[in-house]
Amino acid sequence: MKRSVFRWFRDISIAKKLYFTVGIMALLIAIELGVLIFSINTLSSVRAYVGGEGLWSKAQKDALYQLLKYARTHDEADYEKFKGFMKVNQGDHKARIELSKGGKANLDIVRQGFIEGRNDSDDVDGMIRLFLRFNSDKYISRAINAWTRADEVISGFMALGDRLHGEIHTQPYSQQRVDAILDQIDPLNDRLTPLEDDFSFALGEGSRWLEHVILRLLFVVALTVECTGLLLAITVSRSIQRGLKELLLSSQAVARGDFRRKALAFSRDEIGTLANHFNSMAEELERLEKENREANSSLERKVRQRTVELESKNKELEQFAYVASHDLQEPLRTISGFVELLQKEYRERLDGNGSKYLGYLSQGSDRMKTLIKDLLDYSRIGREKEAMMVDSRDTLSEVLADLDKTIRESGATIRAADLPVLRAYPTELKLLLQNLITNAIKFRSPDRQPEIRITAVSEPGWWKFVVSDNGIGIEPQFLERIFIIFQRLHSRTRYEGSGIGLAHGKKIAELHGGRIWAESTPGEGSRFIFTVSKDL
Repeated sequence: MKRSVFRWFRDISIAKKLYFTVGIMALLIAIELGVLIFSINTLSSVRAYVGGEGLWSKAQKDALYQLLKYARTHDEADYEKFKGFMKVNQGDHKARIELSKGGKANLDIVRQGFIEGRNDSDDVDGMIRLFLRFNSDKYISRAINAWTRADEVISGFMALGDRLHGEIHTQPYSQQRVDAILDQIDPLNDRLTPLEDDFSFALGEGSRWLEHVILRLLFVVALTVECTGLLLAITVSRSIQRGLKELLLSSQAVARGDFRRKALAFSRDEIGTLANHFNSMAEELERLEKENREANSSLERKVRQRTVELESKNKELEQFAYVASHDLQEPLRTISGFVELLQKEYRERLDGNGSKYLGYLSQGSDRMKTLIKDLLDYSRIGREKEAMMVDSRDTLSEVLADLDKTIRESGATIRAADLPVLRAYPTELKLLLQNLITNAIKFRSPDRQPEIRITAVSEPGWWKFVVSDNGIGIEPQFLERIFIIFQRLHSRTRYEGSGIGLAHGKKIAELHGGRIWAESTPGEGSRFIFTVSKDL
């Protein structure tokens, strides 16, 4: 089975390999997000129970205060307040009794009970799920046990309240009997306080245990995502490099006249197909050379003709070797080449729609090649990284030198304040600054010349860089979307590019232990801020 999967992955097209890699990464990230959401909801439910215990305890104490007050004043309003506060405990009691039925519990009754217990309605469903899912967990079970025993004590308070109320209305009135009832309150309080503490301690311990489990689980999932992505990227990259290297060696051998050297086809993808076609061409050249050697030496004209043919074929082979080793790094280039040939040789035979469709095919092929290259570049960022001391002023000077033509053509004015010497990854930092400055020039306003300013300030633990411009700006709802890979806000006809530059920037900022974000006012300009950790 393992061999079968490996063979399948090896033989599918390069585009499908990349799609498969992205799909697996997306699935693993979705699993990680699911674990995180589940963890947050569970911890939120634990927090709701802790808060509910505080409301429960406060209501019990307020009820006790009103009962003692009623014993002094004999005011029925105080007794009604006592019963009103006790409804909080009774509501939670009702919810617990119904939840103890497990799968047969009436959830409407449970919700009503928790709401009567003054729990927030947004927390109720989470509290129900926590009880039903984890009631067998030792921490939750311990908390439920403390809750059950506390409810028994609360029933004692209710009974004392009823007895006190009856005694006050009994004639003749006896203060001695009233005091005897009040004397029973302290023993109940002494029993209740440890149960309240045990409930809180159990939830606290459970919460800490759950946090440790969640952290370990998230670490395992994150490590799996990284390792899987790295493994798939390396596998795809090596597969392509291995096939191209084989083609290069074979083409060099054929160029030297050694037709015995065949290109091995390691897979059935585009490179494997290209290797087979290359071998067929080499065999054809070998056949022609053999026929040329065996030709009648007396037929000088034929010899010269065959020599010319052989030289022509050799030139074609050398050109093919050059294409195979330099330009055919991505098989999609083949599609572009054939589309160009069709447009050149059959232009007059094609109607308007045919030419238009070929144009669409060419554009789509070019975009796909760009996307694949950008995706591979994205996966390589920081792979062989080594932080060192970098003078960001020199880095900016290199960027401006590289972009000199673009800056002059756009009329852009670029100003930079004092930039620091810091520990960073030089190549990646240069790429980040270049992407931000290029974007600032690209998305300039048509009404004014672009003005770009680069500043950096020292903050506790960070270097904070700001690249600001006076361009077209970004709508607020897109300020986070622009950092997602291959996300574009404008059509390709208006602004060129694949939409990966800011995704590169996000990954580079995270590589430096920081982050990147944008602030913008549409029509006025944008500010891109990124941080670099001082502990890199």
